[in-house]
Amino acid sequence: MYFVLTTYVMDWCGWVPSKCNILVWRADLKRIPTADALLKRGIMIGEGLCPFCKSAPESVDHIFTSCFFAAVLWQKISRWCRIPPIFAFSFKDLLDIHKGGHISVKERAVIQGIIYISCWSIWASRNRVIFSNSEFKVDKVFSDIKSLGFLWYKHRSRCSALSWVDWCKFVNM
Repeated sequence: MYFVLTTYVMDWCGWVPSKCNILVWRADLKRIPTADALLKRGIMIGEGLCPFCKSAPESVDHIFTSCFFAAVLWQKISRWCRIPPIFAFSFKDLLDIHKGGHISVKERAVIQGIIYISCWSIWASRNRVIFSNSEFKVDKVFSDIKSLGFLWYKHRSRCSALSWVDWCKFVNM
């Protein structure tokens, strides 16, 4: 009897910092400390509800895809990047957005990085809500994504001539 092991290899984005790639990789493996993951390890933390909507159990799929906060953020990102609306039903769906046929080859790496930065920003916002009792605002997180994305793309890729205006209009990538 032979067993065939298939391994899933996540596409790392070269222009985003390692911390973003690692968070996305760990989230894809369901290895970040969400309430449901902690509960599976025998660690109880309050009600275990999503810190944004407080209406569903906190899980990787919920916090990044089905929470109202994430859904509104993904719609803002899809409008900014001029791609069809992002409807992700699982975290893996998010990771495949940049592979869609409706995205030009030139923009795929940019979209991939923006998705990874968005996940990083959602997670950071979640942590601020939980640990610092901060308020969360979709517009603030969206602004952070655009700013971080511009700085990282401009200085970590081969597009050092990119201007802030072009980045905000999502042209000349």
